[in-house]
Amino acid sequence: MSVATMPELGSQTGDRVDILGVRVRPLDVAQTVAAVEDCIKKGERRYGVFINVYNVIEARRNAAYRQTLNDADFPMADGVPLVWASRVLRDPVPGRCCGPDFLVAMNQRAEQKGYKVYVMCGGDRKAERTAEAFQKMYPKLKIVGAWTPPWGPISEQNNKYILGELARTQPDIFWVGLGAPLQERWVWENRGRIAAHFTGAVGGAFDYHIGMRKRAPRWMQHRGLEFWYRISQDPSLFWKKRHYADFHMFVLPVMLQALRRPERNGSAHSSRSNGNH
Repeated sequence: MSVATMPELGSQTGDRVDILGVRVRPLDVAQTVAAVEDCIKKGERRYGVFINVYNVIEARRNAAYRQTLNDADFPMADGVPLVWASRVLRDPVPGRCCGPDFLVAMNQRAEQKGYKVYVMCGGDRKAERTAEAFQKMYPKLKIVGAWTPPWGPISEQNNKYILGELARTQPDIFWVGLGAPLQERWVWENRGRIAAHFTGAVGGAFDYHIGMRKRAPRWMQHRGLEFWYRISQDPSLFWKKRHYADFHMFVLPVMLQALRRPERNGSAHSSRSNGNH
């Protein structure tokens, strides 16, 4: 099925919630796993992105990048601040669906159901090391390939190679970790040629599996402080993702959006609640 003729995902995913022009799906991790599995069973080709404050601010600066997020079949609220924002906007999502948590949950389902997995991420043999870590964690997981491209944008030759590998191996799940915004742009540009039922752009989620980073304590995750825990492990991230330092570029616009559309958001939430009963 070509991308152009893909039907919109059904009511199982609910409406999208607009947060400063970025439209996220109101699904938690378990609901997303179920929806993705349904797509796999139907033989569809879908892709997901995991959106945090950095992505939203970058999308406000760059209309083309905003389109790559909004065109995703599964644009998920990765960061706790997005969950808070949805509540302020009176159109709440049920909870965050962050890349690392979804990666684990989806791999568990893949092992149970025999879905095939391919891994691509940048770094020093990171894809291969990640595949090895996955295999130890999920002994029955069917990993059909792993490839680490050179740093930076993927060249035409390498692009042809990975698309050929996917066509050859036909994975059900294709994990991509090239870093934002490169990974989302690459998936969007190649979405009609990626021979996988679900492509997940999960960023640095692989790092936790190969020992490069540690997850923040649960209390920090729940309070939206996970990024700052990552900064403590890798201070260079502060400059790479410096939009986090400009948090007012997220909070103030959300407050203004809430003031402009209180009735609309309230009625949207009400209709969704009624539809779920």
